[in-house]
Amino acid sequence: MWTQSRWRRSVGTALAGALLVVGASCSDAPTGPRTPSPQDGSSKLLGLPIFGSSPRLLYCPSSETKSATGLVGSLGGTLSLLGTSVTIPGGALLDNTTVELTIPAGHYMEVDLTVNNGQHINFLQPVVVTIDYSRCNRFSTLFRLLSVWNIDQDTKALLENMGGIDNKLTQSITFVTPHFSGFAIAY
Repeated sequence: MWTQSRWRRSVGTALAGALLVVGASCSDAPTGPRTPSPQDGSSKLLGLPIFGSSPRLLYCPSSETKSATGLVGSLGGTLSLLGTSVTIPGGALLDNTTVELTIPAGHYMEVDLTVNNGQHINFLQPVVVTIDYSRCNRFSTLFRLLSVWNIDQDTKALLENMGGIDNKLTQSITFVTPHFSGFAIAY
């Protein structure tokens, strides 16, 4: 007569044996962990980055460079281009300064902010920048945690996470920065 405890042991032994057979049949599989490449989605879980994974620039190709220039004084002002804007508060600049906002052609959603014909400067007070990313595929941004990064414009290396508040409805991200430089959206 089988008792419930003997039956559990028999089922457990059969299950353990089956797992050993299945495991042994996979003996030619690699034994070490696989290092994921940046192109495969292995560092993602349902499209979201796994903690500890490296951020990647948001792919939003454009073949046109657009730019806007304006004169901003010590009272501050706003410069806008295609939904992207830079708001400089009063007191951030000492005197009239030519501010340039460029959205370069390229593979990524980036902006270049300079003053006086290409200089990157530090402000006396932080400025507010909003980057419009509506040219990007909405589905590719909808479930991603986006942030803005200060980048090396030549190599596209991520230098400093600027953070940001991502508005999925307007497809724009707003951040505060004490300096002008090249910035790009990453996830």
